[in-house]
Amino acid sequence: MRPLSARRVSDILGLDQMAEDVEYSAIVTDTRRMPTGALFVALKGERYDGHDHLAAARDAGARGAVVRTGTPPVEGLYLHPVEDTLRAYGWLARARRREIPGPVVAVTGTNGKTSTKELVAAVLATRYQTHATRLNLNNLVGVPQTILAAPDGTESLVIEAGANLPGEIARYREIVEPTVAVVTNVAAGHLEGFGSLERVMAEKLELIRGAPLAVVGPQPPALAIEARARAPGRLVVAGLEGEVRPDEVVLDPQGRPTLRIGARTIRLPLVGRHLAVNAMLAWAVAEELGLDLDEVADALSRVVVPGGRSELQQIGGLTILNDCYNANPASFLAAIETAQSLRTGRRLVFVAGGMRELGPDADRLHAEVAAHLLALAPELLVAVGEFADLFRSQRDALGDRLILAGDPVEAGALLAPRLSGDEVVVLKASRGVALERILPAITSQTAPSLEA
Repeated sequence: MRPLSARRVSDILGLDQMAEDVEYSAIVTDTRRMPTGALFVALKGERYDGHDHLAAARDAGARGAVVRTGTPPVEGLYLHPVEDTLRAYGWLARARRREIPGPVVAVTGTNGKTSTKELVAAVLATRYQTHATRLNLNNLVGVPQTILAAPDGTESLVIEAGANLPGEIARYREIVEPTVAVVTNVAAGHLEGFGSLERVMAEKLELIRGAPLAVVGPQPPALAIEARARAPGRLVVAGLEGEVRPDEVVLDPQGRPTLRIGARTIRLPLVGRHLAVNAMLAWAVAEELGLDLDEVADALSRVVVPGGRSELQQIGGLTILNDCYNANPASFLAAIETAQSLRTGRRLVFVAGGMRELGPDADRLHAEVAAHLLALAPELLVAVGEFADLFRSQRDALGDRLILAGDPVEAGALLAPRLSGDEVVVLKASRGVALERILPAITSQTAPSLEA
């Protein structure tokens, strides 16, 4: 970032104090990553309080700090006192966002936020110097961090916005001030914090308030209806249904979608029909912004998404679909659909781990997904955690087709001897399960069942 004067910081934060004539080289929240001359924002979390580390921040090179009102002076550190340092962090990020001359896109939804963010960033990059959310920095700390990390020369932003509790999306909207708001879908997710699907939808749609352009997915159908009632500007529904949709979608033997849109053909390097929906959301953004659609089609054909999200791995003859970054009922059903498309006559192994943050409906929603897994009838079903408890009653019916395990490590030890090395293995669970811990056991070339 360009140097930011202490006077400018005070102005952004609405402070009347006469700031010292100093400049800050960066804005940081971590004393372990402190450039010389930085402004330290003292955030308070459940397990830490940056105010306990003000002296350490100074010693590491900070010149100033944003602190709670009433914080005692720290020698050698210029303090900017505010009521809420987290909100102040957002205001500093908003000031940086207002320097961005091109499109600022915010993406939310129950499922598909990260892949859609990557797809949108790819298409915007055909025209603009684009900066996008990295990793999973999609919370009230990560969103400002992403914006403040935008390098000089950035012309466009793509910001992923996640939410666990009511009110968070409105906070993101105030910080990001999106010119384009994208809502991928609404499904049963984070019900522990929201309480109902209706409240999830209301929260997600907070993103479109004030946005000149909103692009939403087609599921559930109520999403488009509610969005039309709230959108202040233009609204586009995009996906496999809606106003912007492909003429045809075909999955190849690896489950990768090929989309035909008019005379253009796009072969997505991603696995699962549901990824075609996310690609159409990005396509709609590109159309609305007047981008070169031939360049957009090429960009979508080369996009890369972070690991653990419908990630296809080939280990010898073993095909593994690693989709264990997150899970809720809707994304589980998408994984089941993808598993069926990958099967193509091969033995299918489905490893199902629990879904988190579903609130009081958790047992019912797990049972509904379990019914779909039974209908899929994989040659081997590995039930981990909550699903292991559910499937105990099926032991007699499924016999040796069922493996029950308390955790991923135990599941790997039980599954590895059952693999011949040419199966399709699908991993699906919420992030907290860490289902990827099963991988060393089932991919080890020293395991007897996988030896040449």
